[in-house]
Amino acid sequence: MEVSSGEAAIETLPDVGTSRPVGAHVAPARHRKRAVSRKADLVALPVVVFQIVAVIVFSVITIMHYPLWSPVDEGAHFDNIVYIAEHGSYPILGKALASEQELAIGKGVYPKRTTVNPRTDGLSGLSYEAFQPPLYYYLATPLFFVTGNYHSKAIVLRFFGLFLLAVSIALFARLSRHVLRERWLLGLAGGLVVFLMPGIIVRMVTISNLNLAVPLSILTVTELWIAWQRRSSLRLLGCGFLVGCGVLTDLYLVELVPVLALVVIAVLRQNRRTRDLLNAISAAVIAGLTVLPWLIFNEIKYHSLTASAIAKREQVSIVNPNHVHDTIGQIPGLTVQSLFQPLLPQEWDVRFIGHSPWAYLASIFQILLIPGAVVLTIALGRRLALTGYWLLIVPWVCNLGVCWYIDIGQQWVTGSMVARYTYPTLPFIGLFIVAALLVIFRAVRPLVTSICVSSAFLVGLWIFLVPNIHAT
Repeated sequence: MEVSSGEAAIETLPDVGTSRPVGAHVAPARHRKRAVSRKADLVALPVVVFQIVAVIVFSVITIMHYPLWSPVDEGAHFDNIVYIAEHGSYPILGKALASEQELAIGKGVYPKRTTVNPRTDGLSGLSYEAFQPPLYYYLATPLFFVTGNYHSKAIVLRFFGLFLLAVSIALFARLSRHVLRERWLLGLAGGLVVFLMPGIIVRMVTISNLNLAVPLSILTVTELWIAWQRRSSLRLLGCGFLVGCGVLTDLYLVELVPVLALVVIAVLRQNRRTRDLLNAISAAVIAGLTVLPWLIFNEIKYHSLTASAIAKREQVSIVNPNHVHDTIGQIPGLTVQSLFQPLLPQEWDVRFIGHSPWAYLASIFQILLIPGAVVLTIALGRRLALTGYWLLIVPWVCNLGVCWYIDIGQQWVTGSMVARYTYPTLPFIGLFIVAALLVIFRAVRPLVTSICVSSAFLVGLWIFLVPNIHAT
């Protein structure tokens, strides 16, 4: 039976309290493992099917009943696509105005004309998301021409988000198969618990560059896993391209750069040939070249590598009207209060008011998710490195680091310490928890029970939320 390098390393560790190696019992152990895997598959498969159906159902409900626009900048993301479709180029931050159709839809008067003058409407009158990297918007632009009705265009783009969510789940299944081998369905079920969260679904089916950031993040980490597992320097070339595409989609995906660097180091420690070194250098060059056209565009238009400084000046009256400055000492509290609570969409954080049972269950769920992953990381000890499971944790840790840097270094305050910015790396936490529990306890039944209970809670939460989904 084929096993990963991490699994092989664990199987050769000595049993606790004895000098006899586990390898002496490999053959019987493998037969038992196959039997357990079959039983796990029989239980996990219907759970996975149930989860996927639930994700699709609640996604479609959100697409059709959540008003245009979501308060979290959906209209501004739509405007980027409108501008590309109508002008053939990317909008210039500070100069491009919000489209008349986007303003009319937001006011609920489309197809009638709106009386709003975008030049005097403050931030809402500007295409204020034009500082974002452009890859998602160019990829989505062809869908703009499917219909002539602008409201219908927005719905089509929301369904494109659902398509990318389905792609994300398929890519996650591939990652789980590489990480857990025969028990990959358990890993997929653990990841689907994360995909079923209202925060993930709402952000994935409302228009934004996050729609593409999530599948790109999963694909990149999968390729990095394969490169690490096989110690393949040639595989690093594709990883470099994917990391570049990630940054070209969402600046927060710069968190994958240090992950790529760690995998490069791991590969070069074992393969020290000149060819391997050249492949590693080429991976970095490819990543840089992928992002370079956008950086050149920014330098020409804004005299800076990014337009983030201009975006901050535009948005400061909204995101930080009192010019509050966060300090390093506030980081732990802000992290726990915001980044450790990813269950609900940002705009639904008041839905639990007056509903204490749901709030209590939500707190338990979120405690078991992220703090639980932290505890398991400590419990794994050196097995974290042997199994390669650090590749599931490091992207999320780097994600936190990026949020901290933007909050403290750039002082966006409410703009960066928001859980939705961790969504591209959050599914890895679900897979890590499953993988770590299988290493530490090896018992499948409690794990499957926990996944079933979590999924039932999330479906119940969605049923509780759906009647009010039309309210923003």
